[in-house]
Amino acid sequence: MPSKKHVLKSYVSDEEYAAIIAKADMTGLSVSTFVKRVSLGHQIVSREDRQARRELLRINADIGRLGGLLKMWLTNEDDFEDDVRILLKEIEQRQAELKKAVGRI
Repeated sequence: MPSKKHVLKSYVSDEEYAAIIAKADMTGLSVSTFVKRVSLGHQIVSREDRQARRELLRINADIGRLGGLLKMWLTNEDDFEDDVRILLKEIEQRQAELKKAVGRI
């Protein structure tokens, strides 16, 4: 069955070609996909931005887990003061990581 896709052709200078190739490489997309997305006005996300988002999600999940542990300890009647202090320090460390990661975006 023949393909129903169309081919577009465009002439570019050597400098334009090099710039398009470099930008497509920065995004991790093929040149064809990059040109199609740019032409259709889609947002292009760089490889670094995707990596930073994954890192932020990981740090956020760590903070969520630590918060859950803190709630558990606070509702428990046993004395876990030292453990809670250690946990609070770890939460502060994760918050510092999160600030650094956000600063890189």
